[in-house]
Formats: sequence, structure tokens, C-alpha cells
Amino acid sequence: MNTALDAIIDTIIIELDKGVAPWRQPWANGARPGFPLRSTGEAFSGMNAILLSMLQATRGFGSAYWLTFNQAKDLGGNVRKGEKASPAILYKTRTIEGEAEDKGDDRVLRFLKTYCVFNADQIDGLPELFKPSTAPTAAMEPLAQDIAGIMANFPVPVTHGGNMACYVVAEDIIRMPPREAFANDEYYVTTLLHEFGHATGAKSRLNRFAVYEGREDYAREELVAELTSHLTSLHLGINPSQSVFQDHIAYLGYWAELLKDRPNELLKAAGKAQLACDMILKYRHGGQSLEDLSTLPLAG
Repeated sequence: MNTALDAIIDTIIIELDKGVAPWRQPWANGARPGFPLRSTGEAFSGMNAILLSMLQATRGFGSAYWLTFNQAKDLGGNVRKGEKASPAILYKTRTIEGEAEDKGDDRVLRFLKTYCVFNADQIDGLPELFKPSTAPTAAMEPLAQDIAGIMANFPVPVTHGGNMACYVVAEDIIRMPPREAFANDEYYVTTLLHEFGHATGAKSRLNRFAVYEGREDYAREELVAELTSHLTSLHLGINPSQSVFQDHIAYLGYWAELLKDRPNELLKAAGKAQLACDMILKYRHGGQSLEDLSTLPLAG
């Protein structure tokens, strides 16, 4: 793997060994930077989104925008002297003629490179668009609408009762404890999104459950569901928190061991989580009307 990326993975492993999910860092100083964005306003995805959102939180950046040195320069900006760059990942392909097995056809290799980006907070002279938003924190109502839409439209029923949150593969159903069992709305929503993450893996959807034979396979799936919950939460504007992670803390040690042996597993999980996040977000519109929001468990 790339040296810069190795250093990031090593840092993540150290935090996992401490019992901390490093991507779940509350936003500092009341900042609400939102989902990491490119200079064009396009959202980063997969591992880049996870990595850069983690850095936004831990380094206290208030802007969601990340730019290369040249992108900043083209926009009239100037990276301040002494500012430290952050790594982002770029996937590239290379074609090798006549080396495919058996047939002698061209072989296409896929590999990754890292490149340097700076948060807009580290850059002077950028247009106002790139500065941190001064708007007040979003109200709960739009979030309730989004969650209501997902619950109403995602083709998996959600039932409430009992004391366990889980996705039941055989029944294709999500079971959740009553809303009152959760300390706050954030805890309820992130747990629900975790279970929706599992539900995307069904054969009729993203088909991740083809071969699940041992603890390591289940740990991989839990990592995908956790990253799905994190990415979807970021899209919906939910502040990450360690406090809502307690139900899945037992997997931290498994993930640390997995990444020590095969650091690429984090990139694979992030890619699968992005697909799951995209699927979940497709269902957020067209849910209950404003008048019906009181029926949503988190509204109580």
C-alpha cells in the first residue's frame, strides 16, 4: 500500500486497539462541516469520505471543502505556510498488453495512489462559498422526514419491540427496540442506519452474504454496516459520537486484528459501505408528510 495511507491505517488500528472507533469523532468547537466535498462541490465517497470526515473532526476544521494546492491557486487561494496536507485516494488503471491468463488478451491492473489535499480552513483568499457555514444547526424536522422516507420506502419492514436491534436475513426484516429504549434520537437513528446497512447486503440487493463461514466474515460485515451508518449519518447531518457506538464495540478488536494482517480490508469495506449508503439514501424522499411525523419513533 501507499506509505501515506499506511500511516493513516496504522493510526486507525491504534485507536481501535484503544476501544475507539476513530471515524466517530464529535465535531469540535460546535463546527458542523458536513460531508467532505471536492472543490467542485461534488461529494467525496468511500474511504476518502471516511478519512476526510475523520480529519475534519479531529483537527477542528469548519469547512467541508478539500482542495489540492493547484485547485486552491486556480480559485485565487493561497495555502498558508506551514499547513499540513492530508492524503486522499485516487484509483487508477493500467493496461498491460497481451498478459491476460490463457487468452493472451490485454490485462487491466487497478491500483491506488494518494494525493495531497488541504481543507479550505487552511487556505486564505478563497471565495465565500468555501468558508464554514454560519447557519444555525439544522432542525430535527428535516432529519425526521429523511428517516421517515427511508423507513416508509425501503423494501424491508421495521418492527419495534424487545431489547435487540438486528436485521434478520431469513425474514428480511429489521427489529428495533422501542424508541424510548434509546438515550436520544441520535442513538436511535444511527442504530437504525446500521441495521439498514445490513439489509442492503441481501441477495436481492447488494448480495454480500454469499459466503459467511466464521467470525472474521461476520466482523467484515459488521464493519461494512458500521461504515454505512457513519456515511449515511454524515449525509443526513448527524454529529458522529462514540456514545452511540457501544452496541458494536465488541468488534473493535476483531477489526484491529483484521487490518493488521490485511489493511486493504478497510478500503474494501469502505467501498461496500458507499454502495450501501447510496442505496439507503435513494429511499429518503417520498416518506411521510409533515403531519404524519409524529408517528415516527424518533419524534416522540
